[in-house]
Amino acid sequence: MKKVISVLLVCSMLLVCLAPAAFAAKVTRVSTPVVFVGGQEEYIYSDKTDAESEQFFTGNLPEDVHDEIVSSLRPALARGLSGNWTEYVDGYVAGMLPYYEPLKLDGNGEPVNYTGYDCLKEEVVDKGLNGRYGLYDYKFIYDWRLDPIANADDLNDFINEVLAVTRKNKVDIVAQGIGCSTVLAYLAEYGTDKVSELVLDNAALEGSDVYGAMFSGDLTIDPESEPFAVFVAQVRRNNTLLQVVKRNVSPDSWDDLISVKATRATYGKIYEKVLPQVMREVYATMPGYWSLIPDEYYLSALDGVFPTYEDIQENAGLIDQIEEYHNGVAVRAAEILADAQEAGVNVYLIANYGFQMVPVNANSGQSDVYISLASQTLGATAADYGKTFDEEYLADADEAYISADQEIDASTGAYADHTWFLKNLENREKPDAVDDLIISILGFDGYTYVTDLEEYPQFLFCSQDRTDISPITETGSSEYADTETENDTSNQLTITSLFSFVRNFISAIIRLVTSVIRTGQTINFGEIFANQPIVTEVEEGLSNPNP
Repeated sequence: MKKVISVLLVCSMLLVCLAPAAFAAKVTRVSTPVVFVGGQEEYIYSDKTDAESEQFFTGNLPEDVHDEIVSSLRPALARGLSGNWTEYVDGYVAGMLPYYEPLKLDGNGEPVNYTGYDCLKEEVVDKGLNGRYGLYDYKFIYDWRLDPIANADDLNDFINEVLAVTRKNKVDIVAQGIGCSTVLAYLAEYGTDKVSELVLDNAALEGSDVYGAMFSGDLTIDPESEPFAVFVAQVRRNNTLLQVVKRNVSPDSWDDLISVKATRATYGKIYEKVLPQVMREVYATMPGYWSLIPDEYYLSALDGVFPTYEDIQENAGLIDQIEEYHNGVAVRAAEILADAQEAGVNVYLIANYGFQMVPVNANSGQSDVYISLASQTLGATAADYGKTFDEEYLADADEAYISADQEIDASTGAYADHTWFLKNLENREKPDAVDDLIISILGFDGYTYVTDLEEYPQFLFCSQDRTDISPITETGSSEYADTETENDTSNQLTITSLFSFVRNFISAIIRLVTSVIRTGQTINFGEIFANQPIVTEVEEGLSNPNP
């Protein structure tokens, strides 16, 4: 039973990254039409032409489905508790994959069914009020699963329609998350003649190491490392499901259960078996997800997903799309943006940070959990997670680009004067105030510098309730860490569409554990795993950042 609850911890640590954002009402308007290219949608229509057709989430499975799968695997669970988890993991994946079939694309990177978003498309009309436009007046509807280059062709048509009805010569483009891939493909193919200003929010400009590791199978998991311990501490503090488990065990047993060593076996099995299988069976069929693979992982990812000659032949069309984007856009992202700026486009970046990246590889520094700060900013420097720059670094740095909490150096980023940093924001979390920031950037007369907006300087901090962003100060930047408690639930790890099936898996296991407890059976955890002091030490450091 102890191993079962260790699985809960492990799974909780996987709940990261792509939860869809809730968009705020427009707070003001700008003189240039804004084309908004969003990220991955939370749901998809079973009939892309019918808005009344069934909708299903792009990552979640129904709670009853998880319960059914978990219940059917009780015999395999018993064998897993004895040390052999293969049957349990394989059975769980086999039970889960059929529910993901509607998401899959075929060997040519096309839907195998009629799913999509065409029903959300609206007639393009002039929505200007006195010649001014809102942030979401012209939302580009597209299927994020598909080839970003093909989506870029549709984006070009959409921009032409917007220009025609508004009688304008140019548009501003705001892109978020995976939508940035389509915008980069658009710039590479169609240039910048129709673009005035460009905001890339939470973009994986150098890819995501997390997805690179998952696609390639090149997982570097060191449960004994400090980054792993930091991540355990971060999840313990912010996950309500773990609090449910905690209430069902004794305090002494809890310390053992959440130790680094106690999670080693199950953590490895979940990452190395369940998630890669789901990744390769479902998400690796999507050119959109391939646009997030860093160059250093690219070849090994191709080998991992398409290992045989037969695989290559069966997916020839898909592979052609993947390679065209990677070689023509992904590896040229920095060049594409530099060319755009040189051509007169005002380029802005917005980066989220303040979280340890999922520790699946050597890159465990500042991130939004999913994308490193360096990838979002093309090179900005961050102190190691939970630390600040040392005196030697600060002595040589330009003070104007150092955050007040001494964690970020913006000067090394490609757009140091036009990049805003949002601390305490996970991937694709978007408080209303971020909309205000974007409109303020676009509404400023000329190329907006980070020193131009009094309300929104370069380094900003998101409130714990996600309702406001404010300037980082030497003391204010620590407000979040100082006021956290173990029972705080306002900053739960964001659930990604890719990993969100794990959430219901955890819930199903919790219900199973609770049912055993209610029968009055004794749960003897014993002293199988030794407690790891490093976890407690890291937690103390996070809770008291200024000892």
